[in-house]
Amino acid sequence: MKKYVLLITLFLGATFAQAQDLDNIKKMIILQQFEKVKPDIDSYLNNEKNAAKAEGWYYKAYVYQSLGRVATKSVAERKALLQGSFDAIKKYAALDPKATLTTEETNGTVFNIYYAFDDLGIKAYTDTNTVESYDLFKKALEVHDYVIQNNLTGYKGFKFSALDTSMVWNLAILANELKKKDEALIYYKQIADADLHEEKYASAYDALILKYKAEKNAELFNKYLTAAKKYYPIDKAYWEGLQIDYAIKGLENEALINKFEELTNTLPDNYYVFYNYGVELDRFINAAESKGKDIVVYKQKTEDAFKKAIAINSSIEANLQLASIYYSRSFDAIEQAARIKGTKPAEVKLKNELTATGKESMNKCVPYAETALKLLAALKEYKFSDKVNYKLALEILANAAKQNGNAAKVADYNKQRDAVDKL
Repeated sequence: MKKYVLLITLFLGATFAQAQDLDNIKKMIILQQFEKVKPDIDSYLNNEKNAAKAEGWYYKAYVYQSLGRVATKSVAERKALLQGSFDAIKKYAALDPKATLTTEETNGTVFNIYYAFDDLGIKAYTDTNTVESYDLFKKALEVHDYVIQNNLTGYKGFKFSALDTSMVWNLAILANELKKKDEALIYYKQIADADLHEEKYASAYDALILKYKAEKNAELFNKYLTAAKKYYPIDKAYWEGLQIDYAIKGLENEALINKFEELTNTLPDNYYVFYNYGVELDRFINAAESKGKDIVVYKQKTEDAFKKAIAINSSIEANLQLASIYYSRSFDAIEQAARIKGTKPAEVKLKNELTATGKESMNKCVPYAETALKLLAALKEYKFSDKVNYKLALEILANAAKQNGNAAKVADYNKQRDAVDKL
């Protein structure tokens, strides 16, 4: 933002108060004897009658802001003078609704107060006085907001923008540095509510989303999440992760499954939605809560969820999950078939069907186990969980090969399995 000092012309005509002491104050101001006139203006306003008149407050504001811009004074002294000037200009405006004097000087005094506070804030920050810098920038913003609220216009029609973007962002940064989280959120909200979306502002949306997520404020959470997804699509996975977490928090069993099913429509290309949907379906099928439910339907949904996850991202985990599901179903069917000892036609028929189902499920698991094995073999480093998965994939494939009578493959998979711990 461009910094400048507005030239202020004082109109000291006959319409002003005629008291002798005020006349002397005006003369000294014209001569720019600000240091000398300051005690006089203070003394003048200490008089209750004079303090009830508008003019004296205007001249105090003018003198104080002039002294507040003297570079040789300390930051603390200049800050106090500028604050005194701002308080005086507000007092003047309250006493003179027509604002005759400030209109004649095109509000130069108040604009200069703003720029002086801003300059002081920069100086304090350069001097590594972050606390003072933050306070000075806050005061500058207060002046800015006063100008906006009162629709004040400067020299040649100059106006402030409704949002002092640079100042607000500086304050957000400093508030973070000073660990004033709640105050930082105030400034972040101003940025987001103005629909600003430069790359640097992504952290503002993130902070607001996390705030309203923690507060369980669905309306504001969704408002800022929607904006973030629109303006920062490169971070789509992160935003959707927050959306998923917010949606499923506190849910379990069938309520959790139903929410995931809802999310598959809301986020149709999100791998984590379908993967976790499959995980939760599989867990539900094997839990006591599924008693009395149509398990066949849930089993099909589980397969479909993992297949969709693999279509989006063919990961080790998704492939191995689906392979494990088919593998378990195969053993379940074969075990059920083995328990049938009768020779009645119906019993023989059921045994044959279960045996066929077991073989079919085992064959279904093979391509997914092979994909998982290929992905595992391509890893450069192995965590403990990777080795566990590696062994599981090889075990599944070895048993599938055994069921199909391929002894050579069984031996090869077992050999690979024995070597996993050496990786």
